[in-house]
Amino acid sequence: MSGDLRMDNVDRVFAVFDVDGDGGISWGDFSAAAVGVGREFGLGVESSEVRGLVAAYREVWEYIVGADLDADGAVSRGEFRDAHEAGRLSMGGLLEKWLAVSGRNFELADRDGDGRLDGSEFAGIYRGNGVTDPQVAAIAFAGMDLDGDGRLDLVEFQTHVRGFFTEADVSAKGTHLLGDV
Repeated sequence: MSGDLRMDNVDRVFAVFDVDGDGGISWGDFSAAAVGVGREFGLGVESSEVRGLVAAYREVWEYIVGADLDADGAVSRGEFRDAHEAGRLSMGGLLEKWLAVSGRNFELADRDGDGRLDGSEFAGIYRGNGVTDPQVAAIAFAGMDLDGDGRLDLVEFQTHVRGFFTEADVSAKGTHLLGDV
């Protein structure tokens, strides 16, 4: 992958991690997302599902916090890019940890335990993560539901998450998980 395309992926991932849109990734972004997803599904911060999600987000934070070279408690876009260019962070390392987060989100949203998410359950993950435009979730869901059955299993879901982190081709799976962030 060329350097420009690689940095496009880095920038997309940064935009997802910067939940509050303040230009920096902090632990607050991740904890707010975990609590927000739990709240969307009627779960409090002390529930085992939310605690598990918080722990998965904590793994991501602990991986990227080393990029915070000015020690201000937030990783700026520049710090994030520089860490990738210098090899202190890798998309593969982030993907591994983010797949755990996506699995926890999936399990939490699958309230009926059937191993599949419908559009409403899927949209709850997006709302909990601060994506308030319902069209973003609907477009992403439609793109992920390749067989058109109105349901996503964990493999379908994580295939697209993997694509979001790794694909440079804008027509590939996952590249539009959050619209044009």
